[in-house]
Amino acid sequence: MPTNKSPRTIAEWFEKGRECFRKPDGVGAVKALTHVIELNPGYCHPDGDNPYFYLGKIHEVEGRIEDAISHYSRAISVNERDEESLIGRGSCYTVIKKHLDAIADFTKVLHFPDSHRRVPKQYLLYAIAENYRQMEDWANALFWGKQALQEDPDNYRHQQLVDEIRQKMK
Repeated sequence: MPTNKSPRTIAEWFEKGRECFRKPDGVGAVKALTHVIELNPGYCHPDGDNPYFYLGKIHEVEGRIEDAISHYSRAISVNERDEESLIGRGSCYTVIKKHLDAIADFTKVLHFPDSHRRVPKQYLLYAIAENYRQMEDWANALFWGKQALQEDPDNYRHQQLVDEIRQKMK
């Protein structure tokens, strides 16, 4: 879409929002994506994207974690299999120490069929293990950490996590 042409349709407003998001022009993205929501709160692009995900990511990057969670939650209500929004919300929950909520989101994505999931399995396993580690639930942290390590045996970060947990359990 040419930048000198004003968007007319909801799809054009959405594309304008994504274009601004990628520049990055957060102000322009928020304006365009908010307009999409005003036109149709349940809008979902044919590729599965929706405006709430982008608004959630903008708020997350800017440190407004509660707002990010709210937008990610709305994105998930539009598309319950929105992998990026589940991961974004899970990451935000980790930041604010709502570890069980984070684990629930990461677990939902983990249960997507491998052929439909974009994020590698080992990263989800690691995120779950890390949340258990932060809760000092060493048994669960070790269980999930070992699974992450089994998926990616040469990953130093995974090995380091498992070693740290084993030390805590002594």
